[in-house]
Amino acid sequence: MGHINFPLREFYNGAAELVAIKSGIILNRFKIGDYLREKFDEDYLQIDQLDKNIRIASSTMTDMVIYLRQRLGNLPPQLPIMNDYHILNEYTIREKDILITGIPSIAYHLIKSSQDENKEGIIEQLMVQENIDKKLATACFNIGAHTLDTSISIDSGKVWDNATPLSELFKIEIKPKNNEDFIEQKFIDYLALNGHEIEIIHWRNFERLCAEYFRRLGYHAVLGPGTNDGGVDIRVYPNSDNLATALLLIQCKRYSGEHKVTIETVKSFYTDVFFEGAKEGIIATTGYIAEGGKKIVKARKYNIKFSEKENVKQWTNQMKSWKT
Repeated sequence: MGHINFPLREFYNGAAELVAIKSGIILNRFKIGDYLREKFDEDYLQIDQLDKNIRIASSTMTDMVIYLRQRLGNLPPQLPIMNDYHILNEYTIREKDILITGIPSIAYHLIKSSQDENKEGIIEQLMVQENIDKKLATACFNIGAHTLDTSISIDSGKVWDNATPLSELFKIEIKPKNNEDFIEQKFIDYLALNGHEIEIIHWRNFERLCAEYFRRLGYHAVLGPGTNDGGVDIRVYPNSDNLATALLLIQCKRYSGEHKVTIETVKSFYTDVFFEGAKEGIIATTGYIAEGGKKIVKARKYNIKFSEKENVKQWTNQMKSWKT
């Protein structure tokens, strides 16, 4: 088992770089320490002596980086390759051939050297080269891909220029580089796992999260300017061909704790829905709707629906890139 010896400062820098390259999110050393102390009890995590030399097993470093990525939602809480290992073990025992256990390593090198990362092409190559069926080749590919993805070795050509500090999600509006998206997938995955933090992200990023949800439902969502929008944050159309009348108007209220949307806000929003002739209005909030607001919608038959804290968390959960 290999060990790494370096100052604690370099440990934090190395962990931050590995996580940033893999996830696109930059963590500072304080956040790294907070996360790692949830699972690991190494002495050097309890101190902040950055110049102190530490000795860490490479396998422990790998486990720590995997855990950090899991805490960011970049990897699922339960790694999905256990079934692939079961398949590998099943074939090894049935065929009485220990060499089968080496095929994932072959897959690893094929994936690493592949320019286009064509999964089906590499699986077919394994089938021919190792004379195995597709089920085993797929399992070996998955194990090899996982090994490569979770490796703590970094190719010299790898950069993390596009990585974003996690803290910015809570401080400023973040515009994706892809103009078709309203919010980047890495932040959706983070919020899907850390749903309790949706209520403290920057209010504009909350609006972007809501717009992205309706875009993924197949609608054409138009995000408002953010200020001086008359109380309508998002307009949703059936498609981009007809923007005359919005199908849905959405007002986003990023509240924290038990904060509630008032009856006055509900009544005011209804006038916007009525004036624009929208089929329906939706108030999406990370808080709750005041009971008076719910009652008046029911009594007056307002065409308004509510998505409160738990509903919004479900929206984010539906958009995450991994499935449990």
